[in-house]
Amino acid sequence: MPGDVFILERLNWRAVADGWRLTTGAVRVDPFARRADAEAAHREREWALRRRINPFRCGGPFLHYQTTFDAARLHDWFLDAGLDSPGVTAESAVWAAIWDRDHASMTDAQRAAAWEALDRVQFYRVVEGQTGRPMHLVSHPHFEEDPIERPYGHFRHVGSTPYMLVRTPRTADELCHALYVDRVARTGGYIGTPTVPETWAVQDTDPFDERPREWHGGSEFAERRPLELFSAREPTPGQTVYVVLRRSWRLGIPDDGWWRWNRTGAKSCGRAVAAYDTLTAADAAIAHLEAEARTTPSPFRFGTPHEWGPFHGGHIWGVLSDMAPIKFANVWDYKAPDVLWSRWWDENVATLTADDIATTWALYEWLRFYEVRDVEYRN
Repeated sequence: MPGDVFILERLNWRAVADGWRLTTGAVRVDPFARRADAEAAHREREWALRRRINPFRCGGPFLHYQTTFDAARLHDWFLDAGLDSPGVTAESAVWAAIWDRDHASMTDAQRAAAWEALDRVQFYRVVEGQTGRPMHLVSHPHFEEDPIERPYGHFRHVGSTPYMLVRTPRTADELCHALYVDRVARTGGYIGTPTVPETWAVQDTDPFDERPREWHGGSEFAERRPLELFSAREPTPGQTVYVVLRRSWRLGIPDDGWWRWNRTGAKSCGRAVAAYDTLTAADAAIAHLEAEARTTPSPFRFGTPHEWGPFHGGHIWGVLSDMAPIKFANVWDYKAPDVLWSRWWDENVATLTADDIATTWALYEWLRFYEVRDVEYRN
């Protein structure tokens, strides 16, 4: 039965050309009955990454993505810890180069002191929540070309479309196999033992350690993963349940060294978060998740507000120029390349107020990070 727990979650960092960027959502790792146990697991996993990740390549091109310290204070902090500093500069790439050079020789005390100052780079968190009924979600996986690793012909797993929620792994595996046989038969392929995957279960990889799951052709037509169902009563076979899906985004073609998050080509493709027995409960969960998503570092990484809202260019320019000068927008339609808007945000967000940030996100009225998919439940 459901109960209150402390949940260890992994934040959704994604690899880009020059490091990692934080995007929306988090992945449940483990639930704990006691906060102390969750915090201990948090520290262990956090430090496993901190020992090998360059923090200045995480978040964005300026120090305000990594720390609440200004450049002068961080410079003094590093010197006090016996670490070299590149000087009083807010450019993260300069600090990253020093870290690459010195990290292998840092003592544990020096590394701890450095990370204490880098308080905006976090890989895990502990949240208080509830456990649901353990289930398994059968989904259709989707793969799309990834322009970062190789320009052509390289496919990465970008998300899945929910198909059915079931109680047991055995039922899920049988259903996955049936979907596989149906897909291969419809495409005129050969159904044989060598082409059947060893397991239909999805194992999430560490984005800082291993390559994301790749498509090698022909065999991955279905997948299953554990998913909790939040339901007041035991579900009945044939019942409709509602899966909250965090929409998937993939990196687009590079523009002057800047990467943009783009919608995947597959409709209703993403990462399942949880399932609910009523649409009302699913919608309430989405409202909370959407509000949290609008605290991620930069809305401009998903495009400009001209694309994601109903407002005309003059209104957008007027709202944003009151926050910081805009010297690059065309005076006829107030538009400019996406990369210039993103750089404007990166350069000025450190001086914006909380109200300014909320006002900017409000311009992205049509941008949604979650959706609901109804699926059938089966024992």
